[in-house]
Amino acid sequence: MRPDLSTLRAGFHGTVLSPYDPGYEEARVLFNTRVRTRPVVLCRCAGTGDVAAAVRFAREAGLPVVVRGGGHHACGFCLAEGGVVIDTRMLRGLRFDPATATVTAGAGCTWREIDQVTYVEVTVDGEAGLPHGYALPGGECPTVSNAGYSLGGGYGLLGRRYGLACDHIVAATMVDADGRVLRVAEDAHPDLLWALRGAGGAGFGVVTDLTYRVDPVPKTVLGGVIAWPLDQAHDVLAAYRDLYTGEADDRLGLFMALLTEPYPDGEPVLMLYGLYAGPPERGAAALAPLRALGTPLYDSCADGSYVDLQRALGAEVPYGLQAHWRGGYFRDGAFDTDAFAVMVDAVASMPSGYSMIRFDLLGGGAIGRVPPDATAFVHRSPLFYASIIALWSQDQDTARNVAWADDLAAALGPYLTGEVYQNYADAGLADWPAAYYGANYPRLQQVKARHDPADLFRHPQSIRPR
Repeated sequence: MRPDLSTLRAGFHGTVLSPYDPGYEEARVLFNTRVRTRPVVLCRCAGTGDVAAAVRFAREAGLPVVVRGGGHHACGFCLAEGGVVIDTRMLRGLRFDPATATVTAGAGCTWREIDQVTYVEVTVDGEAGLPHGYALPGGECPTVSNAGYSLGGGYGLLGRRYGLACDHIVAATMVDADGRVLRVAEDAHPDLLWALRGAGGAGFGVVTDLTYRVDPVPKTVLGGVIAWPLDQAHDVLAAYRDLYTGEADDRLGLFMALLTEPYPDGEPVLMLYGLYAGPPERGAAALAPLRALGTPLYDSCADGSYVDLQRALGAEVPYGLQAHWRGGYFRDGAFDTDAFAVMVDAVASMPSGYSMIRFDLLGGGAIGRVPPDATAFVHRSPLFYASIIALWSQDQDTARNVAWADDLAAALGPYLTGEVYQNYADAGLADWPAAYYGANYPRLQQVKARHDPADLFRHPQSIRPR
């Protein structure tokens, strides 16, 4: 039975789409095209008023609500079969205040848009030429929205220096289950602010904008990419491990990946990429031990701009492949020779050149200085994380690509803690509350019961009210 959308459409400034409307299929497509979910209604909201109207419509119709930003949810839970999708991509307002070092970004803003205003165009009292810009630990992918990324944690190249993106959230505008527009901050609904910092996509309401504190980042940093042949991967991974298990300078933010080069048609290599968020000459000294290893295929590390590096890194994976995502945090001491062998062997035999294993998450530094119960984000101490990302294009290749990721996840199981980064969701987790939120889950249930007792905002891994 078709829901009556006439009342909703009458006062809506954005677009309301049913499966019978032109544009529905295009609006439904996610980053992971393996997801074929078909919502009853897609609400492409032009403002907070549209969001509130869509929430009230869903509540009165008895339909579940989910939120879609950039559409990158690993399991596709930003669509709801038979439910209402609130699409926030049109919420692109952006205000930067250098005096308070804060930026307020609509939920649909990308990191490129935010960095352009806070880092590239920054002035103080009308004067340009500052030796720094401002930024927070954002992602490099050009189609990821800031809200989804930050509300689930938000690791970035600046993370060890400044903390997670969720740690930078100081306020939010949120539409609750009654369709009310709430200001969320330390002095207004502090329980929600605590929950939004790490579990904000898990069913509390629809965030329409976020206010972040930003940090000064030098206008010139040392950054770039180094790649080694696969037969040198063991030595480089060991050196990377040793670097971050010692007293590493927290200005050195380096991620790694086992992937094909050139991507996606080349041979598997080990790639390191990142930056030094401090004086470039000190960065050269900090990076020297890694740059001296083996015989790199290439080394593009040089002085440049933080934003230029982010933009150069962000376009390698095209939007619209099929995906299957597994992974987890390594146990202390387990990011070692045996685990390296498992991963290097697996990447040498992966069935799709689009697939990869990424090591892009680091604890310690500013991330580790925040207590695990200070925010909803509990994963503060593990230093290393493996993301097993199977990517392919054709339906007939699904079985073998899924099997590749699942087999690798099973082989890595003995080396992992069982915790999983909630932004890299895994639909197959038997105990996802423990994996994502650990000891913080009961408190999250209390916040959920207080603000959405009827469980209007729900998907298969949203917080369940007690």
